[in-house]
Amino acid sequence: MASHPSPEPETRVQDRFVSTIVIGACIIAAVRLACEPDIGKSSPRLAYAIGDCISLARTIFYRVSRG
Repeated sequence: MASHPSPEPETRVQDRFVSTIVIGACIIAAVRLACEPDIGKSSPRLAYAIGDCISLARTIFYRVSRG
């Protein structure tokens, strides 16, 4: 009977991918929002900026990982 590879390594790779995106997005957001006066208040502008940072972090990650 053939053994099937454990999905655990794939899960770890996915977790690392997500962690990398989150860290990258946080750094980008911190730099972009450093001068924002109302950073403590939730607003559509803040939500858009965070979404944009996540998108940028994904783009950077994909380009770097593809060489």
